[in-house]
Amino acid sequence: MPLSAYLHTVDLCVLFYCRASAELKLLLNKRDAEPFAGHWALPGVVVNGGVQDLSLKDAVERLRASDKVGFKLAWSEQVGTVGDAFRDPRCWSSSTYYLAIVAQAVPLAEHQAWFALEAVADGSIKLPFDHNLIVAAVQERLLSKSLYSSLPLMFLGNEFSAPEATTIFSVVLARPVMKTSVRQRLLKLTEAGYLRETGRKKNGDGGRPQATVEVLKPGDIYFFDRSFAD
Repeated sequence: MPLSAYLHTVDLCVLFYCRASAELKLLLNKRDAEPFAGHWALPGVVVNGGVQDLSLKDAVERLRASDKVGFKLAWSEQVGTVGDAFRDPRCWSSSTYYLAIVAQAVPLAEHQAWFALEAVADGSIKLPFDHNLIVAAVQERLLSKSLYSSLPLMFLGNEFSAPEATTIFSVVLARPVMKTSVRQRLLKLTEAGYLRETGRKKNGDGGRPQATVEVLKPGDIYFFDRSFAD
């Protein structure tokens, strides 16, 4: 590429809650082109050049619908933008990166795989470009926003129990969360019209049936007046 070349990409950090291992997983794609062909990296698309995107939102949707992702997202939000002359060996480049959540297990293609979010964020699993730093920033956004919002519930889909809610808050915040605190949050969400009781039960830990609630506003998050850090 000439010295005047410049690349801008949109990159997605797609997260999934693996119930079997009780940990958050990150979607990675195996690159099929240089640089770093054969390496695992974040799914992304170039947004300058000969593409028809009219906005970053369009680019995110193009990436979501591509074979680099290829499934419905429960949530996505822009986290930040990074750029310099060194992150890509080809030229000066920048990336606008996003936090995304998928609520249910989805089939993956051969070039896709789930990796432990924590292992990527702390650099134990090394990614090309500056993708480890991007993942760490997304992990920090998820943690900080989960202190005062209902964002972790996005991992549970449209119907879940109070114990499942307690578990996902504990997993996302990386520390035990009191059941009473979570139940108070679920009550607030019910009063605000975000949740309602289903009258159904599902088997929980130890096989004991647990009452479930359903989400009335899919895709919306609620901001509480108190933080878990208070």
